[in-house]
Amino acid sequence: MLCYIIVMNAPHYDHAPKLSRNQSEILACLRKTGEPMSAYAILDRVRKAGISHPPTVYRALNDLMQKGMVHRLQSRSAFVACGHGACDGKFAFAICRACDKVVEISLSDEDQATLLGLAPHEITAEQVTVEIAGLCEDCRPARQA
Repeated sequence: MLCYIIVMNAPHYDHAPKLSRNQSEILACLRKTGEPMSAYAILDRVRKAGISHPPTVYRALNDLMQKGMVHRLQSRSAFVACGHGACDGKFAFAICRACDKVVEISLSDEDQATLLGLAPHEITAEQVTVEIAGLCEDCRPARQA
């Protein structure tokens, strides 16, 4: 089964960008859980920090994605913290379909150019979506038994 994730050109930061309180709370929530979360699951976890409206969560998530600190998993309608702190927007994901473990895959400039080059000439490619689904090392033996 092949799924898709958006690969966007997010800026690369040599230093941590300044985050709002809401952005910090949401990023901390994603890092603490270490697993994909929907916006509403994030909202449930950050309510005690005073974040109580879905638009507030979505706004913060969009800002964090622009900073390259959070990625959206299209097939799960979920978000994960960047495994590198913040990245340059050239990434793909491998996701275990049994336990939802997410592994971020860094793409080289050449990898991204190759993927963008797959677009037909009628479409000018601006972004690529790549998400690989399978079983992680921990789940493979359980499924084989």
